[in-house]
Amino acid sequence: MYNTLITTRDSSTVHINPYGRLYQLTLSGEEDALSLFCFYAIGQTSIPTAADANLVNEVQAECRGSPLALNVIGSSLHGEPLVAWKSAKNKLSKGYSISDYHKDRLFRCLESSIDFLDDVARECFLHLGTFPEDRKNCVNALLHIR
Repeated sequence: MYNTLITTRDSSTVHINPYGRLYQLTLSGEEDALSLFCFYAIGQTSIPTAADANLVNEVQAECRGSPLALNVIGSSLHGEPLVAWKSAKNKLSKGYSISDYHKDRLFRCLESSIDFLDDVARECFLHLGTFPEDRKNCVNALLHIR
């Protein structure tokens, strides 16, 4: 018997059978997200009085509570001038990547997670990556991935 975990951002694509369960994960709360973002972006868990609090909050809000985004975007802005923060906010609000460094760092984080998988799990993970995003997939195809 196999246990299969399938993730999606679009719950309308999920139809639960009687043996399945749906777990909805929540993202970081506002306070925790701000603390995490500040830790990586500023080096402390709160906004310093000398910082532009509105700008920090706006950039952090664009991370949508995702811990990975809070880490990568916060780290990429650490020590950067105000103009870089404003540029990042504008790019993020339009759905753009803030820099190649940002994209590369994000991919390195994901790649290191994959590297820790054993060979069978890595192969299954990579096969799952070929399935169309947010679409119904045949259960048999998922179960016979290997």
